[in-house]
Amino acid sequence: MSAPGRYEVIVPPLDRQLAMDAFAAVPTGHPMVALLELDVTDALAAIDALRQRGVRVSLFAFLVRCIAAAIAEHPDLNLVRHGRRLVRFEDVDVSVPVEVRTAAGDFPREVVIRRAQDQSAPDIYSELETARTRHCETGEMSDEDRWARRAMRAIRWLPRFVRIGIIRLIVKSAFRIKERGGTTLVTSVGKFAAIPGHAFTFSTGPRAAVFVVGGVVDKPWAHAGEIVLRSVLSLSVIVDHDLVDGAPAARFAERLRELVESADGL
Repeated sequence: MSAPGRYEVIVPPLDRQLAMDAFAAVPTGHPMVALLELDVTDALAAIDALRQRGVRVSLFAFLVRCIAAAIAEHPDLNLVRHGRRLVRFEDVDVSVPVEVRTAAGDFPREVVIRRAQDQSAPDIYSELETARTRHCETGEMSDEDRWARRAMRAIRWLPRFVRIGIIRLIVKSAFRIKERGGTTLVTSVGKFAAIPGHAFTFSTGPRAAVFVVGGVVDKPWAHAGEIVLRSVLSLSVIVDHDLVDGAPAARFAERLRELVESADGL
């Protein structure tokens, strides 16, 4: 047997252990994935104009607002599992993982944007930035994040199968999911690498849909009857086919495209 060479045995920090156990505990469902490309040229121009007037806003905050508005119009995308039943919520509460620096490294912490369908893109941007500032000052991101971390600290030393069992009991309640983690999730990988392509998660968990925002790249694009260079965003929509059929998901995706490409609300 050959020597293994240099290596390091790592005990997962609390944030990583929480993620590992949560992924193991949530239902996998049967994901249906749509890999969308959206023309955000007009949205970027509108955002730039707002910034020049001193309004703090970002493309990601605008996308969260558009996703929430489209879900509000297509509420089947706002279903959450509740044991053997489903709960369709009116409020679209969007969970957003925000990466922050911790003593153990960079990790995403949870912020939930409540009633995101009724908020503007600047409002959502302000809420996310406020959460970042709060973390810098206190080490805590949000009430939801604080609850999850405290719960994990309390059960961390239990056997893993017991921890996973406890998390499964927690996520059986749609009302607890909404209270602690929102009704949908929007995460972004595009801000870390502006390259072509998509990314998507393996499961929506107990929720009907989750979203992964990719990068923005310039592409030849059919616009106003011509082929021109436009800024195109990659967006992955992951829908649990157990909860939502293909036709309502497609109508939702079309409405989302209309909102994004028309720079709605900007």
